[in-house]
Amino acid sequence: MFPGRLSREAVANGHLEPFLEESLSRAYRLLTTEIARALPYRWKGAFARMKGRQRDVEDIHAEAERITIEFFRRLPAIRRTLIKDVEAAFNGDPAALTYAEVVLCYPGLRAITSHRLAHELYKLDVPIIPRLMSEYTHSETGIDIHPGAEIGESFFIDHGTGVVIGETVKIGNRVKIYQGVTLGAKSFPLDEFGRPIKGIKRHPTIEDDVII
Repeated sequence: MFPGRLSREAVANGHLEPFLEESLSRAYRLLTTEIARALPYRWKGAFARMKGRQRDVEDIHAEAERITIEFFRRLPAIRRTLIKDVEAAFNGDPAALTYAEVVLCYPGLRAITSHRLAHELYKLDVPIIPRLMSEYTHSETGIDIHPGAEIGESFFIDHGTGVVIGETVKIGNRVKIYQGVTLGAKSFPLDEFGRPIKGIKRHPTIEDDVII
């Protein structure tokens, strides 16, 4: 999303295109492989009965390639949204002196970058991988965002430690959240066996232009 952000070597302007080609080609191969490994989990657990018959190996690999291609098509739109998130952090924090400082230093931007990528995989019905991304980012930043959460544009998490955003949260545009905020479940309706009912709205909705 930010070319060279995690690279050990500086990326000169003249070498940006080949750098991107190599990076995207490698990412395509790795992601297709990992999605193919994850797809069988569609037919396990609480939602197994909704997915029908498990596909054979050839169908799973073809589905993994289809998902990866569609995910890559969405990357430019994700990047445009992330640029608005960078601007929101820069404009929302007097301590931010440059855009580079926001991109390189702010845990909130790292968390929302991971989330926006994980959320697209979540919408593409990829199991396991979005949650792994979320939990890895949680361990790195102290910010816990479920990949199912819907977050609008120009989103800024300031400081970030202890922020929790649940699966069915919906957040509007130009929202700012400070450290220690939990957007958690309001209740856990149970089924006839006393187990939480899956897949229903149970977290709050935050409208546009809200500070929490």
